[in-house]
Amino acid sequence: MSKGVAFDLEGTVVNVESAHHGAWILAAKEIGVSLNSPEDAFEKIPNFIGGPDGPIIEQIFALTPERQKPSGKEAQRFLDMKWLHYNALLTAIDLRPRAGFLEVYGKLRCAGIPMVIGTAVELDKGIVLLKRSGLAKLFTLHEIILLTDVKNPKPAPDCFLETARVMGISPSEQLIFEDSPRGVKSGVAAGSTVVGMPVYDHVFAKQKLSEAGAKRIYTDWGQVDLGMLLTEF
Repeated sequence: MSKGVAFDLEGTVVNVESAHHGAWILAAKEIGVSLNSPEDAFEKIPNFIGGPDGPIIEQIFALTPERQKPSGKEAQRFLDMKWLHYNALLTAIDLRPRAGFLEVYGKLRCAGIPMVIGTAVELDKGIVLLKRSGLAKLFTLHEIILLTDVKNPKPAPDCFLETARVMGISPSEQLIFEDSPRGVKSGVAAGSTVVGMPVYDHVFAKQKLSEAGAKRIYTDWGQVDLGMLLTEF
């Protein structure tokens, strides 16, 4: 039986994927790579959902006519372009939690089940998302594990070993909600049960989560059967 719940932040709770994915697509266009949609990118770029940045950049450059591997400077310039596009796109999207999340949060809080956020987001970007989404009012600083709080990023288990420690439970007693294969692998490596919460209701996105080890997959928080999940896992 699960005794605590950990939530990934980006995508899983707050849908910023349109900004991330749109930024990669716009940056790719600047070097002559045409990605017609996120779904198109899923199939061409294996790391498009969840990163990390390095492999995404290499996989995009592999789609150029030259098919060259970028130098360190080229990769950094490309990443800088991506973040410029991301920051511009972020100002125009709704950063409230995904529909149905607050209901799930409320049920868990009423049941007295501890909850934490475990994210691969850096401190500065995390603060922006937490404040603009309203999540900073729902979780204390003690209940938020950022990239800067762990030694090794996802898919290493560090993030979710830390979330379990903060909740005072064994990792095997922890239920995790994640939207990316990298995050799912992190939770599985920690010894926890992971539920997939993809932003896109797309067969490829769901397949990747299953292959990474997700035990259940929901595309909407309103679909989540908390009673079943907490007792079965």
